Parts: sequence; C-alpha cells; structure tokens
Amino acid sequence: MEMEISHPLLLVSLLLPFSWLLVRLLSASPRERSSGHGRRIPSPPALPVLGHLHLLKPPLHRCLAALATRYGAGAGLLHLRFGAKPVVLVTSLAVAGETAPAIGMCNYGPLWRQLRRLATVHALCAHRLGATAAARDAEARAMAARLWRAGPGVVAVKSTAYQFVANVIMAMVAGRRMSEEQVLGFKAMTEAGLAAAGAANRHDSLPVLRLLDFGRTRRRLAGLAKARRQFGQSILDDYRWRHPRGADDAKEETASRTVIGDLLRSPEALDDVVMSSVCLSLLQAGTDTSSSTIEWAMALLLNNPEVLRKAAAEIRSAVGASRLLQESDLAGLPYLRCVITETLRLKPLAPNHIPHEASRDCVVAGYAVARGTMVLVDVYSVQRDPDVWEEPARFMPERFMDGGGEVGGESRWMMPFGMGRRRCPGEGLALRTVGVALGGHGAVL
Repeated sequence: MEMEISHPLLLVSLLLPFSWLLVRLLSASPRERSSGHGRRIPSPPALPVLGHLHLLKPPLHRCLAALATRYGAGAGLLHLRFGAKPVVLVTSLAVAGETAPAIGMCNYGPLWRQLRRLATVHALCAHRLGATAAARDAEARAMAARLWRAGPGVVAVKSTAYQFVANVIMAMVAGRRMSEEQVLGFKAMTEAGLAAAGAANRHDSLPVLRLLDFGRTRRRLAGLAKARRQFGQSILDDYRWRHPRGADDAKEETASRTVIGDLLRSPEALDDVVMSSVCLSLLQAGTDTSSSTIEWAMALLLNNPEVLRKAAAEIRSAVGASRLLQESDLAGLPYLRCVITETLRLKPLAPNHIPHEASRDCVVAGYAVARGTMVLVDVYSVQRDPDVWEEPARFMPERFMDGGGEVGGESRWMMPFGMGRRRCPGEGLALRTVGVALGGHGAVL
C-alpha cells in the first residue's frame, strides 16, 4: 500500500530537520569548522542563518560593549557571527596591540601608499600644520563672531562646528571657503555614502538580501561615486579658474600655499583622479569626526560646570581678555588638552575601528582566529575598561594630568586615532582644530 504525503504540514515536518542541519553546516563559521590551534573565543548563543544579528540594536557600539561585558569579560575577545560573516570583537588594548602584527589586514597597495604619502607631505606633516595655523585662527574668529551675533538662546553647535571644520580643511586644500549651501551639499553627500555603504555591508552578512535588492544598492553606490568625482573635480576646476597661470608661485610662503598647488607642482605628473582623491579624503575624513568631537566636548563641559570653570580660568590666565585664543596658545593650556583627551576617551571619533580581515589562521591572546574572520576593535570598550580607568563613565580630565601639571599618565591607554600603519595621519590637525574651536566657543560662552 502506497503512502501519499498530501498534507503540507506533514511535508514541512519531514523537511524541517534536514533544512536546519543544512543551514547549520552552511552558516557555520570557519572557526567552528576548523580544528585550529588555540582556545575557542567566548561567544553568545547564535541562531541559524542570522547568527548574532538578532542581538544587535542601536547604538551599535553600546550594544557590542554590553555583549562583550556579558559574554567575553576577561578574555579581551568576543566571537560573533553577522549572518554568514564571522567576526572577532577586540575589547582589550593589550589584545588590540597583538592583533596588529598577528593579523594580515587589507591590501596596502601602491595607490593606498601614494594617497597617504601625498596627504601627509602636503597637508598633515608638522611643518605644514604649523605654517597653516593662521587659517585655522581666522576661521575660529569667524565662528566666534557668528556665535556672538546670534546672541543668547539655542546654539546649533553641530552645524556651526561642521562649517568651521569644513572651511578649515578647504582653506588648506584650495585656499578658499565654502558657502553654507556647499557645506550642506557636501554633508548630505557624505551621509548618503555612509548609508549606502551600510546597506552593502548587510548584503555581505546575508547574501540573500543581495538577490532581493535587484541591484538597487549597486546603482546607488555608483551614483554616489559619480557625485563624489564631480565634487572633487569641481574643486580642481575652481582652483584652476582662480589661478589661470598654474599653481601657486613656488616662491610663496608655505602658509599661503595649498594642497592643490603643491600637487600641481609635483614632479610625479599626477592626474586629476589622484589629486581629487587626496582632497576629498582630507575633507571627508576630517570634517565629521572633528566637528562631532567639538560638539561632544561642549556638551560635556556644559554638563560639568566645574570643569568648564577650570578650563575658562586657564584660558583667561594664559590669553587674557583682550583677544581670542590662538593656536599658538594651545601649548600653554595643559588642562584644555586634558579636556580634549578625556572627550576622545568617552566619545571616540569612531567607537569601532574600520573592520579588517584575518588573511591567515592565527592565534591571538591564546585564542584561535580563522582566516577570513572580520576583526573589529571596540574602542568604546577599550577606553572604558574598569581594570584600567578609575570611574570610567565619569568625565574627569584630571586623570590625564601628571604630577608636574603636564598631560601624561593614562593617555598611553588611548587609541581614538587607531594604531599601526592605519593610524589616522590627521591626528595633529584634529587636535589643533578642536583646541582652537573650543577656545572660540569658550570665549563666547
């Protein structure tokens, strides 16, 4: 007698165990499939296919920190699975330092080296930063004047700081300022790029989403790349229009020279693609991060009146009441520098560093990390480690003052600008820009 399977529920019940086993095998991480050397990294319970995606909630950095505290305390590492992608979250400074030489990061090709070298030599080295201080001082005075004219009431610190930083970097790049409309357009383009990149990352975690997307994200990224190229080309075209006889005079003082002028004079015969990439990298990497730090610093100062009084007293003592703070005054303001450092500790520029990938099987801090695993350094957790920091959630700039009144002490445990070869080359520019901006805001307040 033949048995027919006619009921859909009966068919599903027979196929479900096989389907679950197949999904489990396909979605298992390389760490789970390989026997490798070293201990297994602590990990929360995972779901088939999704892995740990169901545990992620905004804000992501706080969510990851909570997971690390609950499941990976003491290990300095936490294993997660974002859909099909295995991830190792690094939550300890000691382990983060060990991953730099142990894990092969993304390709350091000739283009990456060229862009980094050009940006450093022509904009970010100490000599050029010192020579362009007057431009930052001028922008700080303009920002303070706008705040003063606005009078009492609500101040849009974020937008004011964003325009200030954008014009500081544009002055270095092209020797001009951006209009408010240009700043808003640049900000919208940058935010759209970040949103599109996030959608692409979701497709990497769950490849099935790529099939359901029907190429929309790819077309969106292509459109944003075109808009970015056009914006960069417009900066070069505008510079050439303002300098019809070519680059800045080579005999001009360094302070009046620009990044574009130096690139045009370069013996490397750089094309417009490379030059616009350098300019856009400086603008996009520096504007949002520095303006966010300025905003957070102001919020923390206003919510900690005693710290604000100490910073204001230091500025009055060193600068006086007859003028605004200048960049040359920053070296004599150790407490203000501690305020900036403490802000970067509590509110790092990037709570999670740019993800990298292990290029080979390796062992980190005694734990096995398989080839192909995404390595994500959790700066937020590292800089709030209770084993390192006293009262880690408290805004306390004094923690960075040593006995002689100089900045030191626990600053060696900081990593807001990254580490290793990928450490942000704009650290010096960011600290100078934030310092001048806080001095200008403080004077108005």
